[in-house]
Amino acid sequence: MPKNQRLTRSLFVLLLVVGQATTLGLDGCGQTEKPSTPPSANEVYAYFGGPFLNHLAPSVSTFDHSKDSIGTSALIPSLTTQVPSSILSGTFAAAPTGFMSVAENFAITTSSGFITAQNPPLTGAWAVEIPGSGALANLLNVKISGSGLPVQAAPAIMAANNACPQFVQTSGQFLYVTVPNVNTTVDTADYGSVDISTQGSAVTFHAAPFLIGPVAQASSAVTGGCSETIFGPLTAYPLNSFALTSNIELISMSNSGFLVSSFVTGNAGASLGAFGGGTGVVGVSTPANPIDVSTIVSGQYNGFFYAPQTTAATIYDLTALASAFGNHSATSQACSTLQSSLAANNGQGAGTIPVLPSANSLYGGDFPATTSTVNDPTGALGSENCDVVIDLGVQDAGSNGSFPAATIFIGSNFPPFSATNPWICTGTTFTCAVSFPAAAIVGTIQGKYVIFVVASAQSTPAAQLPNNSGSPIAQPLGIYLFQK
Repeated sequence: MPKNQRLTRSLFVLLLVVGQATTLGLDGCGQTEKPSTPPSANEVYAYFGGPFLNHLAPSVSTFDHSKDSIGTSALIPSLTTQVPSSILSGTFAAAPTGFMSVAENFAITTSSGFITAQNPPLTGAWAVEIPGSGALANLLNVKISGSGLPVQAAPAIMAANNACPQFVQTSGQFLYVTVPNVNTTVDTADYGSVDISTQGSAVTFHAAPFLIGPVAQASSAVTGGCSETIFGPLTAYPLNSFALTSNIELISMSNSGFLVSSFVTGNAGASLGAFGGGTGVVGVSTPANPIDVSTIVSGQYNGFFYAPQTTAATIYDLTALASAFGNHSATSQACSTLQSSLAANNGQGAGTIPVLPSANSLYGGDFPATTSTVNDPTGALGSENCDVVIDLGVQDAGSNGSFPAATIFIGSNFPPFSATNPWICTGTTFTCAVSFPAAAIVGTIQGKYVIFVVASAQSTPAAQLPNNSGSPIAQPLGIYLFQK
């Protein structure tokens, strides 16, 4: 057996052992902790996820806080096998900003499908976690052949899968947004709500999807089945399809109300999946009461800005940017370049900003970058940039936590540009900025607000980001945030 395969098999066996320990660890270890010890200390959490990992879906990641280590295993379609392979092994350390810095001792290579040793460890991967409920991560894979960046982002959203859902007497209600697909700009749904009911191991999804507008799409009702799997308890759609080539979607719902699905595009055919979007989704339990928007916009959040079709040539990967929101306000000095570019195009300039941000807005953006392959959210280079505004707009009166008329504003200092090298509209002398419609959902997980935003290349105007030439590129994008 080749060395890499032996290593892969050994690490996977280790991951399964850790996963079994996790099941016991979630119920508590029975030890008395000192008051100063964080709740996650010495705990081991396993999360299912990966709606972004089109070449590595589905996956399970284990965060071992007793050893500050992380391991990830996934089904790799290119290997034509339904046996998980270990794709990452490394360590993590907390940064002052609330992010976890991940060093990958072993990382997958996209060309071989096997992990290889990284000496020194591969740095530049990041994660944020709500311990025991889920995590957002920008892990890395290595490209050892072909053109382009040698190290690329492999972003993931992961939710705890503690048990099969049990909504026997009442259904579980969730809000969700679909995850942009790297291969298409055609949307069948951008966001929606879903009622989930169970009967035995059968799990039925009654989805009401929407395109940004909002434009209602045809509702659907499909049934999958939940069972114990090599990734823990998961719901497979179609029913009884786990570990079969016909599998389309694997779905995890944590006890805390975090929803994640992994959608296998190549197996879908004409199916739009359990949620009507034809891609993976991320969601949260529908709040019992309307969200106080003023409380939301006064909070601080960490997460990722995901734009999978960004093609701007640069020294670091722009598709998944570690980002933060809420540390800056509209009047912050850090936001002056952003604000001036919005004002310069509001009724003048390129005329791309019809309305300026409202009071229901969060200000923030990506973290600065060095010469590495990704940006750096440790705080070593300062606070996050202020180059993006999320205007939530007005909450849907009929759906708590849903903001169907949100708006995203992109300033002239958004990468690959900066405050000292602003984005200039192609063929003009105008400083560029754009705004476009979006949809957002807001809920709580373990008492912390989570915000998930989606924008579409099909909306009017389309979601757009700059490239090196200054011409905006229409593409889908998402923003995923956990409250600090």
